[in-house]
Amino acid sequence: MSLPSTRESDAFIDYGALRALVVDDSPGMRNALRLTLANFGITKIQMVANAAEAIFQIKNRSYDFILSDFNLGEGRDGQQLLEELRHSNLISLETVFMMVTAESFYEKVVATAELAPDDYMIKPFSAELLRSRLTSILLRKRAFRDVYWSFQVQDLEASIAACDALIRNKPKYAVDALRFKGELLVALGRFEEAEALYQQVVTMRAIPWARLGLARSLHLQKKVEAAEEELRDVLEHAPEMVAAYDLLSEVCLEKKDVAAAQAALEKGVAISAKTVRRQQKLGEVAYGNGDLDAARTAFDNVLEKGRHSIFITPTDFGNLCRVQLEQGDLQAVSDTLKKNKSTLQASPEGQLVMAVTQGMAHTRTGNLSEAAKALDEAAGLRAGGTRGDAQLMLDLAGVCMASGRHDEADAVVAEVARNAHDSEALLAKAKRLYDEAGRADAGASVLASATSDVRTLNNEGVVLAQRGDYGTAVEKLLTACREAPYNPRILMNAVWVILKYIDQIGMDEAMIETARAQLGEAERQAPGHPRIAGLRLHLRDVENRFGIQRKAAR
Repeated sequence: MSLPSTRESDAFIDYGALRALVVDDSPGMRNALRLTLANFGITKIQMVANAAEAIFQIKNRSYDFILSDFNLGEGRDGQQLLEELRHSNLISLETVFMMVTAESFYEKVVATAELAPDDYMIKPFSAELLRSRLTSILLRKRAFRDVYWSFQVQDLEASIAACDALIRNKPKYAVDALRFKGELLVALGRFEEAEALYQQVVTMRAIPWARLGLARSLHLQKKVEAAEEELRDVLEHAPEMVAAYDLLSEVCLEKKDVAAAQAALEKGVAISAKTVRRQQKLGEVAYGNGDLDAARTAFDNVLEKGRHSIFITPTDFGNLCRVQLEQGDLQAVSDTLKKNKSTLQASPEGQLVMAVTQGMAHTRTGNLSEAAKALDEAAGLRAGGTRGDAQLMLDLAGVCMASGRHDEADAVVAEVARNAHDSEALLAKAKRLYDEAGRADAGASVLASATSDVRTLNNEGVVLAQRGDYGTAVEKLLTACREAPYNPRILMNAVWVILKYIDQIGMDEAMIETARAQLGEAERQAPGHPRIAGLRLHLRDVENRFGIQRKAAR
């Protein structure tokens, strides 16, 4: 996808060249929007009625401009459509996404959204106003073309250089360029430089996003007290900045102040209750605190308010049912499974959640024969490669123990422990399962064996790499990856060692492919982890050195 070319001046937009997609559930409104766009020359227009149709069209061709209504009837709304498009990388940074709504409350939605559109229009509006807004966005995106292109081919250093050029040559976009550059520096792990940049912006003007970026860069440097002080001051002056509550929660968790972490998330949720990932995090933190009422409310909101969100997974249904079970509300568990049966049965992961949850419920009622059937179903799904989150796997282990299937329980706990060898909370929960089952000695043995093997392989691999013996280090860490394929820390260590090994010995195509696969899996398991971008940069350097070409993102 490319932006319209210039003609005579940088301010000219060739609207006739734009490819537009209009998304609205009302045939009359779709036609009205088509006529509005045609008034200023946009004629290459595809029209669809809902988010599913929009995604289908976007997967089959690229668009320069997407104009979507917020309320799309049944199914995903316009905001959820935008989240799916951005999260799944279905549209590039150059694509313009504008929201249309008759609801004034959308101003609050967009102000607190995790992902915001390029702009939004409150109905009714004139063709001239739409054209003016669209022109402004297109010109900004044109100015950022080199920044975006370098970012999309994962050349973050070049993207930073393009930001610097933009700051020098087009002062009109300097603030936007500084903001993008700050995010790039954080992504590259250059936290001190990011701190200096955000401090520079704050000194010029205390823009809330710059203060939030400053707090984040302080947090990533483990300057926890300074980060908390900055965040609390930000929220005192801009209490509606919900992202600051999210970061404050992370800072409080780092300090092991779990009550304060929950309080921060609750304040964020009070402002923006529809943000699925904030509700998910609140539920997790509240559950860890033993606040089952707050956890249940949050997990319930995840499913009710985010019903059509891309961020909903089978884990969310399992989380709600787990809390309901611990509260002894078996009827609520039954209602949750019945209400969401078709959704859960649509995937193996959902089927596993149903089987484990039913097993737990039958165990609580003493119906061990039905619990055994549920365990058999879960075992069949796992044998086929289906895996649940760590909490669900410990739930499964608990049902196995209650049913006398101790070998199965030990195998499940060992798998969890290998993949979470450094998680105090999960290991403590596993220990409690054994204690409650009267198998404390067996539990201690299982946990010690599972964690020590992986920990030893990981630590030996890192030490060998530090000594320069990268070949042996690679062997150790790849063995650790096979033992703990869902442990992102070990995956990232393996990628680092493989790349250092290639630096040492030269081209090894198989090893480069292994590093690429392990890094992709680490990023899937731990999106946004501060080590990811640095490893991607190193991988790209290796690929460039040996002439390996990578495709640009859409």
